[in-house]
Amino acid sequence: MLVTELVQRMKHLRTRRLVSALTLTALVGTATLFGPGSAGPAYADSSTPLPADWITDTVVDGVHKRVFMSAPNSDSVLVADYDGNLVGQIPGEQGASGLALSEDSGTLYVGLSEGEAIAAIDTGSLTETARYATGTGNQPSTPVVTGGKVWFSFYGSRGGGIGAVDLSGAEPVVTTDEVPAYAWYNAPLLAASPAAPGTLVAGEVGSSPATMAVYDVTSGHPVQKANVWNPGGGTSNLRDMAIAADGENVVVASGAPYKQQVFKLSDLTANGSYPTNPYPNAVAIAPDGTVAAGIDGYYEDDIYLFTPGAAAAYRTYEVKGTTNATLSTRGLEWAPDGSRLFAITGSGTTLQLKVLTEAAKADSQLTVTAPATAPSGPPLTVSGTLTAKLPYAEGTSVEVTRTGPSGGSAVPLGSATVAADGTFKVTDRPRGEGDVTYTVTYRGDARHTAATATATVALTGR
Repeated sequence: MLVTELVQRMKHLRTRRLVSALTLTALVGTATLFGPGSAGPAYADSSTPLPADWITDTVVDGVHKRVFMSAPNSDSVLVADYDGNLVGQIPGEQGASGLALSEDSGTLYVGLSEGEAIAAIDTGSLTETARYATGTGNQPSTPVVTGGKVWFSFYGSRGGGIGAVDLSGAEPVVTTDEVPAYAWYNAPLLAASPAAPGTLVAGEVGSSPATMAVYDVTSGHPVQKANVWNPGGGTSNLRDMAIAADGENVVVASGAPYKQQVFKLSDLTANGSYPTNPYPNAVAIAPDGTVAAGIDGYYEDDIYLFTPGAAAAYRTYEVKGTTNATLSTRGLEWAPDGSRLFAITGSGTTLQLKVLTEAAKADSQLTVTAPATAPSGPPLTVSGTLTAKLPYAEGTSVEVTRTGPSGGSAVPLGSATVAADGTFKVTDRPRGEGDVTYTVTYRGDARHTAATATATVALTGR
């Protein structure tokens, strides 16, 4: 989350003389100290109402810093910026369902379930530039890009199928017989990723238990590597899936069991899980491997953040912005640089785009404690702790300033190193009479939010 720093380092003519009178040391092996002045991060997330009652898919364009959302009931694709502001709406996309970006982010492919085609939209101008017909009666659903083609699932007269759009030649070529007839009851959900080039994952939706399959498409046509009914011995009501950043696994969100399951891409055998709560409905994976796992839950937190392979979440979110709001199915997507997580939330016909800034970071909890009163002149110790559910790097430090006793500017006192157990201490010799406030600031890093906490001491004369 974005954090407002309450006190910034300020230059002062007396800084060198005051700092030389201090001893800043790490406190190793002492008990965690809690007291007045404990503080965590301040968040700056945003929510934007959406002019749609159903969003079926979301993709993020890191080149143009845009978020695309398919809205089938309004036959359109909504467009927002990284702050969640709506910047456009692409009309005339009949039954817009799944979305996929080209490898250069220049083209957005849209499955038109009511238009019997795959639409190509220029991501710069936000205009449709081409439409590839998928055949009469074939309703395309999820497009993905891998192996040099645009693959798509569809529902037609022969049940669910998988087709492809080949754009490598002088003219586009569309095929709809890439898997045998009746291989799928419905249009399967598809997943692909640059982390596993040439690999296509398909999963049955609308059935319980579900069937999943993995195809190698490097030859230009699907070669089945694995096909498993009810993978893991319990995969019901499949709702979302994403290939892990390691390119070796796929993470699946199903209504049951109450965890996001992990399966090997080689054979779809179980390979771990990310425990959440009822009912898993979304999963998104950042380039660094961070897993965002979502659920459709009224009473529990809705989004859970995991480091790869972790047994417990290091951070959770509650998305309720309106009464009984929940996370939408397939409603999570990372920015390509991992800087923020986008979530589609809502209740009934009221949907919102929620932007979670610094979502990949663990919350920092900073506490500071000091004597309530102290005499002027003798050494005074200010102690504290810095903790989070992800470990801090060795040598992490906090910055300390003092204000008072007569007000005025904050005086920098230097930095204190945080010990392995999260504790630190500062020794100072404040003089005068009145309140002295110590402000401790941790500025955050790539994996931790910033935090600020204060403690006030009443100085008494000798």
